[in-house]
Amino acid sequence: MNGCLCVSPLTDKFNDFNSRLEFARRVALISDDIYESTKETCNGNYITNDPENTLCTNNLQRVDECTSGLNIANILDPVCDAANPEPICREAAQIYLENWANYKDVQKALHVREGTIATWQKNNDSLHYDINKEDTVYYSFDIFSSVEYHRQLISRNSHVLILNGDHDMNFPYVGTEKWIKSLELPIKNPWKPWFVSNQIVGYKTTYAKNGYTLTYTTIKGAGHGVALYKPDEALAIVDGWFSSHSYLCDS
Repeated sequence: MNGCLCVSPLTDKFNDFNSRLEFARRVALISDDIYESTKETCNGNYITNDPENTLCTNNLQRVDECTSGLNIANILDPVCDAANPEPICREAAQIYLENWANYKDVQKALHVREGTIATWQKNNDSLHYDINKEDTVYYSFDIFSSVEYHRQLISRNSHVLILNGDHDMNFPYVGTEKWIKSLELPIKNPWKPWFVSNQIVGYKTTYAKNGYTLTYTTIKGAGHGVALYKPDEALAIVDGWFSSHSYLCDS
C-alpha cells in the first residue's frame, strides 16, 4: 500500500497557471465583466495567447493591472521587498535564514565541513521558471503535467492527500479541483468543513475507487506554503491522515 502527500502542488503547467483568472474572479480581484471579456477573447488560454489577438492582449493587461501588485503566494499578505522588508513579510524569513546559515559558528555546529560551500542559499537562483521552459526557481524537470501519474495511482491501491491554501494564487485551488475532477473518481465523503479547536479551518472531500482514496483539503486563509501560514491546521490534517492509514508516505 502506497501513500502520497502533495501540498499546493504544481500538477499541470497550463491548467494550474491558467486557473488564476477564475480564482481572481472568485475572490473579487477582477470584475465579472473583465472575466467574461477575457474568457471570450482569449478562448480560455490566458498563458500563451496569440500576440496578434489584440482584444485578448488588452483584456490580459486589465487583469494584470488588477493583480500584479499582489503577493500571489497569499493574496492576504503584503508584497515583500526582499532588500528592505517593510512591512515585515513572511518571505523575509529567507533573508534571515541565509544570514544565519552562513555564520561560521552555525556551520560548525551543524558539522558543515569548512570549504565545502562558499555561500549557502535557500534556493538555486540560477534557474528561473518560464511556462515554455523546463525549469523552476527550485529545480529542473521535464514533465509538463503529472496528472497521468496520478491516474496511474488509482490502480495501485494508493492513498493520496492533496492540500491547498485557499488564498494561494500561485497554484490556485481552482486548478487543483479541475485536475482532480478529470480523474472521474466516485465521491466517498462529500464536501464538508473540518475543525480545529471547534473552529472551521477548511473544507475537505474524499474520493475512492477499488482500494484507492484521494482526500482533497483546503485550509482557510492559507497561502502557497500551507504550513508557513497555518501550521496548526496543517499539522492537524496531515497527522490525522497519517493516523488513519497504516503505512509510511512514499513521496
